[in-house]
Parts: sequence; C-alpha cells; structure tokens
Amino acid sequence: MPSNPDLIEMLSRSPLLADMDPEIRTDLALKFETRPFTSGQTLIADGSEGRALLEVLTGTADVFVRDEDHRYRVATLEPGDLAGEHAFFSGAARAADVVGTSEGIVAVLHWDAYRSLAQSGHPGAAMLELAVLASLRNRALETNARLGALVDAAQTDG
Repeated sequence: MPSNPDLIEMLSRSPLLADMDPEIRTDLALKFETRPFTSGQTLIADGSEGRALLEVLTGTADVFVRDEDHRYRVATLEPGDLAGEHAFFSGAARAADVVGTSEGIVAVLHWDAYRSLAQSGHPGAAMLELAVLASLRNRALETNARLGALVDAAQTDG
C-alpha cells in the first residue's frame, strides 16, 4: 500500500486535487486512505450503505446498474475517475455495483474525514466539492455526446 508521500504524490496528479494549492492538496490527501483491489472484487455494492468517496488511482473497474433481473455495464472507471459521489454527499444507499477489472488502488475519503474539514471551515472541503461537481459535469457532457452519437447513428441507419 502506498505510504503517505506516495499517496500525496498520486493524488497531486489526480484530477480531483491537481488544481488545488499544494498545502490544501496535502491536507486533503492526508484524509484519504488507500485500498488495493483485484479483478472481480466488488468495491461498491448496489443498495449498500456507505459514505465514502472513491477515486481510482491505478487500475480499472466497471460500473454496473441493475434493472430487475439484469445487470448492465454503464461505465469503465480509469485512473482519476470517481465513484460513490451521490451516496457520499446524500447518505443514500449505493446506486450501482463497482467491480475491479484489473489490479489497482483506490483512494478512499470517508464522510467523517470530509465532514470534519467542512465543519472547521477548511477551504479544502469547498474545493473538494467543486472538484467533484466538475467531475460530474464532465461525465454528463461525455454521456450526452455518446447519446447524441447513438441517436445520430440510429437516424442515419433508419
């Protein structure tokens, strides 16, 4: 498992913290823990409780949603991608399965660590919120572009 200096370096290069002031980035990075994962390992289980934000540092993982008896892969997470944002901020049950597709490492920020920063007025809490919102915005734009391409292809074929 990476030591604190290694974790700080890995998170410093990640989209989540990269644009922050170095001191704030270090303060935030020290609130994360790392967890190794393997191919086939469930990192997040649909319907489970849990208020932790995950960032893939190395490796890949697939995201699956369920519809009655079926499970659909909706995304592949790569280094820099986040998982668990909704449950992290809302406290709601997890809405998807996240399963490792390779060996890797995730950085995990637990709700209590974030909340202590926010309650103390640490600027890193607000910066983290903005970084998560930027990630969600980018994901929505990418999804919109993919859906647009599918609609265009269907109209061309039809």
